[in-house]
Amino acid sequence: MSSLRSQPTNRRRESGIALAIVLILIVLLVTAVYAFSRRAVINVNITQNRLAASKAEAAARGGLRLAEAVVFMIRLQEQAGEAGDDPTAAEALSALGLDDAAGADIWKQFENFPIELDAGNNVTIAIEEMSGRLNLNALVVQSPTSEDDPSENTTDTEESLEYLVLVLRHIVEGMDAPASEKNYDERVVAENLIDYMDADGTSLGGGSEDAYYQSIDPPYKPRNGPLLTFEEIGMVEGVDARLLAEMRHYLTVYPIGGRAGIDLNRAEPWVLPLVYAGPSGDRELLPERTLRQILNHRKEGKRICTDSSADPVNCVTLSDVGIDEGSIYPETPLPTPVTVFRVVATAKVDNLSRRMEAIYDTRPLEKPQLLSWRRLRGAD
Repeated sequence: MSSLRSQPTNRRRESGIALAIVLILIVLLVTAVYAFSRRAVINVNITQNRLAASKAEAAARGGLRLAEAVVFMIRLQEQAGEAGDDPTAAEALSALGLDDAAGADIWKQFENFPIELDAGNNVTIAIEEMSGRLNLNALVVQSPTSEDDPSENTTDTEESLEYLVLVLRHIVEGMDAPASEKNYDERVVAENLIDYMDADGTSLGGGSEDAYYQSIDPPYKPRNGPLLTFEEIGMVEGVDARLLAEMRHYLTVYPIGGRAGIDLNRAEPWVLPLVYAGPSGDRELLPERTLRQILNHRKEGKRICTDSSADPVNCVTLSDVGIDEGSIYPETPLPTPVTVFRVVATAKVDNLSRRMEAIYDTRPLEKPQLLSWRRLRGAD
């Protein structure tokens, strides 16, 4: 009798266990479905991001190719003379939506005209000519200037060193950082830069130039020749990432093997104070009054020319801005021909962007020579 009474209780217990098992299975199934769905969504997002990144990189590379054609056209237009003298170049620039009246500085307008792609995506091209910065390679003589008088090289090195110390001091003082983080020894850094670039293996202090570089892991040797890329400056002893980033606003290494100094007609206002002028052995950075005269003439649309007789209307002489003829170091032809361009193409696709940099030398007659290219990251 008692066994009959216990059967409903056992059945209820078994039903409760079965229900619990079913609930657990349902929870596990829901969890699995959610995890699968979430993974599927993540995979879709990753795929979409990869596709957008690929499109952005391809668009940025396309921007560099377009810029390659543009800088070569600018070079041809300059060789043809004043803006408008070459109707083919003028028509091509007009077709791109650019103002031909801007003349040789036509490239400065490009950044204001992004190239629209599909669905609101675009490519922006920024073009900068390098003559408006100080070329470090111009400060180091790679071969004797006179076989009869080797001391001329020593004189050049001494002047280069003193100038470079002043340049580095100006750059360090302009850094946006606390004084405690700007404790660079400008003279030591200047000596290291010259040692890295000059042709011999002996440092200015008399020791071996290789000692520091051979202690690095992996070891390397100084260039003992012209710097090939701007980033190579960061390999010089004493130049850290912060200083290199600040140098980028003032210095260049292009054209490689170039001997000209800063172009007074194109240098930005923060670069002009680095112009070194005066009688040999007693040169100094340009004073404030001279800088103001140069900038005022530029605002009026005039150029500083070594020989103003060729264009007396648009040219002023060095003496007109308070500089003695032939006193600029390194010697600079004025006006300075455009030769090397830095191009940065920025492509935006969906929420992603890619930035590519290329350096083009337009001196070869056939087509621009690509000196370097890289994908930019962060604040590069």
